Amino acid sequence: MFTLIKRLQELLAKLKKNKGLWFTTLSVVSISGIFICMYVITTMTDRVSKEVYQSMTSNYERLLNVKMDNKKTEFEKIFVGMRQNGWLLNAIETNNTIGMEAVKNFVNEEFVKSGFVDLSIDIMNVTNKDRVFRNSINTVIRTKRVLFGTEVLNDGVFFVYIYPLERDGAVYGVLEIKESIHSLRNDFVKQGGEYVFLLDKKMLPFISLEAKTGKYKEVNQEYTLEQVRYDTKFAASMATMEEGTYLQFLKDKYTIDQGYFKIVKKITDINGADIGLIIVGESTEVSGGFVNIADNMTNTVTTVALGLVISIILFLF
Repeated sequence: MFTLIKRLQELLAKLKKNKGLWFTTLSVVSISGIFICMYVITTMTDRVSKEVYQSMTSNYERLLNVKMDNKKTEFEKIFVGMRQNGWLLNAIETNNTIGMEAVKNFVNEEFVKSGFVDLSIDIMNVTNKDRVFRNSINTVIRTKRVLFGTEVLNDGVFFVYIYPLERDGAVYGVLEIKESIHSLRNDFVKQGGEYVFLLDKKMLPFISLEAKTGKYKEVNQEYTLEQVRYDTKFAASMATMEEGTYLQFLKDKYTIDQGYFKIVKKITDINGADIGLIIVGESTEVSGGFVNIADNMTNTVTTVALGLVISIILFLF
């Protein structure tokens, strides 16, 4: 150890005697130090930025899950009054089709008048031979359990809530309420965000010809979107996303692309099948947006740290 220190001292003494070599060595060491520090700082800030984006992705996903869960709560509230209406329950049990149809039409008209054009109810008697029930309805009748989730129906993709009505242990009727999955867009737009639902192409055959003709536009090889609902730059940016960026997007669950921060969530139906993607996010150009805040914070830290490094090196001279 002492030998090493002595040799270093001798080397420094020789370098100091040769002024040109001494200043050249200092310059090389200083420049190398600057680049090393810049690399360390850049790596550190990039890592911090990535952690911020991952945190925001988790926050957006939690927000999306809460909004979807709130749909169930909203639907339950709507049915509270109907389940207490003795006249309606009697009409369902006796298969009074005129009475059931009158109530259904009245409620659905009120939804439209109130601006809830994507919201509707249905009232069913399980013994009605004039109707063929789909699998989800039959599941509720058989299991006597409430069913909530997303479902691809003839007229589109919906959040559905199906409630069985029982008497003496047997199901005699079913109440159903549904709302388009696109209705969530209003919630995000009001908060300055963006929203789009992409439908898996393999689900298109389940939608009626009338409901899909001229309304859907291809996004990529796997997904399509209902273009009449999404005439926005945010939706258009999905179709122009490069393949590599798209695949990385699905892997990381977030991306910053074409002026937007986006997060993606796969959506499954009540049977567990993948039916599409919900993509939400915000513009990176919003001055108060977290993307700008994160970038400004990163740039500030980098500039300050680099200034300190240069100041220390100049001080050594």
